[in-house]
Amino acid sequence: MRAFLLGAAVLALSACGSNDDNNGPDPSDPVDPQDPTDPMDPPTPEESARDVDELASILAAHVRAEFPMQLMAAEISEGRFPASFTITGQTAEETAATASVGSMSFDMLFHCNDGSAEHLVVPCDGNAHHSHIKITATGAQSMGEIAMSDINRVVDWEIRDLALDKARFRGPDGMSLKTSVSTAGEAATYGVQFNATYEQVRYLPSYTFPTFGTIDFVLNTDRTRGSDHRIFNSTAKLTFGSSGVPTTLVFDGSITYTINLTTGDVVKL
Repeated sequence: MRAFLLGAAVLALSACGSNDDNNGPDPSDPVDPQDPTDPMDPPTPEESARDVDELASILAAHVRAEFPMQLMAAEISEGRFPASFTITGQTAEETAATASVGSMSFDMLFHCNDGSAEHLVVPCDGNAHHSHIKITATGAQSMGEIAMSDINRVVDWEIRDLALDKARFRGPDGMSLKTSVSTAGEAATYGVQFNATYEQVRYLPSYTFPTFGTIDFVLNTDRTRGSDHRIFNSTAKLTFGSSGVPTTLVFDGSITYTINLTTGDVVKL
């Protein structure tokens, strides 16, 4: 097994345009005519490996950057609100609100339920059994060396174990973002879109990152490096670790990385 540290240095975000025919749809490609990758000049194994390495760094940054949003959602579910929190509407069934943190803006719909079979709506005051919260998030944020812009995200989470102070998340997530990274001094810009499913993602009391659970991603990635433009699909599974067990990120069922949730270090195995 070999391991190396992915040192992705972020460059300034910029739009890339070119008159290169490879940057547009290629109707001569019998596999995918909308893929601008030239079928006569497919990516080399080294190029594909670099793409996955850089995408792993991007996903790791995204996951680490979202922890404050998840903790905010858990706090709101227990009746504790950030300074920017504003209620914009309320019915017997749900509350609408907005909030902002840094360069991110959030629109929310949420309610809390008891633990009965009737699933009754109850106040979000710290005594509820669980909550349901929908968040539309837009803006820009950075994590370590990775700067992400043009973020558009929609989540629909169920948060359980509120009374135990062990917030546990499950539900769907959809997101798009843009970023730029470099490897060995060569820059690449990325547009990443994904759908994700959270399952049993749990925070222990006073923890600022999860120690249990999984996130399954289905990704579409648009990458430009120099004059080379590639669009590719992939899947990834992130499994949170604890007590000496590393957090892992596995692409397409076979390419494995570990992520240090504290430092952000991403290591390929």
